[in-house]
Amino acid sequence: MSDTVRVERADNIAIVSLHRTEKRNALRREDWIAVGDAMDALGEDDDIRCIVLRGAGDEAFCAGADIAGFEEERSDRRKVKAYEAATDRAFLGVRNSRHPVIAMIHGFCIGGGFELALAADLRISAESGRFGVPAKNIGLFLGYHLVQFLVDAGGRAVAAEILLEGRAISADEALAKNLLTRVVPDAELEDEVMKSARRIANGAPLSHRYHRKVLKRLADPRPLSRAELESQFDYADSEDYMIGYNAFKNRGKPKFRGR
Repeated sequence: MSDTVRVERADNIAIVSLHRTEKRNALRREDWIAVGDAMDALGEDDDIRCIVLRGAGDEAFCAGADIAGFEEERSDRRKVKAYEAATDRAFLGVRNSRHPVIAMIHGFCIGGGFELALAADLRISAESGRFGVPAKNIGLFLGYHLVQFLVDAGGRAVAAEILLEGRAISADEALAKNLLTRVVPDAELEDEVMKSARRIANGAPLSHRYHRKVLKRLADPRPLSRAELESQFDYADSEDYMIGYNAFKNRGKPKFRGR
């Protein structure tokens, strides 16, 4: 794995950090591949309950792609397709993660960095957060998945504004446009994110998986099938439900197993 992408553990919470502080954590193709690898590996870990995605240093969550690598990685159609295969795998690895993902954002969250954050379940930003997708300034455009991330978060009108104007917006404006979960003072960011991650980690993994699946499904206009409607009762057959049920009945603290 690239040394740019580092994974640490805080009990049953995984912290995935991007480390290219000299580049405001802008990433190369090899780094995007490493993000995808990290997400795949964490998806196989039954002990993980939540993932926190963050940037190292004081300046940025992720400033997107490293422009210094454009000639080598994005100068023709073949290279662009290979590069975007790597970024798509990273974005979808976060979006489709087996475990809930929180993006912990400070400073620059631009281009691919913003897209990566949009793939997370929750986006908690410091007041220093700055957001934008300046694709128009380069002449490139986002693929269907990434435009959908923007639409899912802020709606079509906000997505159009972000893509067509290409300007950077503040954390407060991003929050007002529903692109963020919440905004906190910079000094409180890490504590706020870890408290949120702990609340998630203390919950039933099957409950999280079901609700995240349903949230995505409800964005699809197709009518729900009989099988889907019936599946909403599957939790009653799970070990976790019995654990939670008995703990609630006996006023105890449940220890969920994800089964």
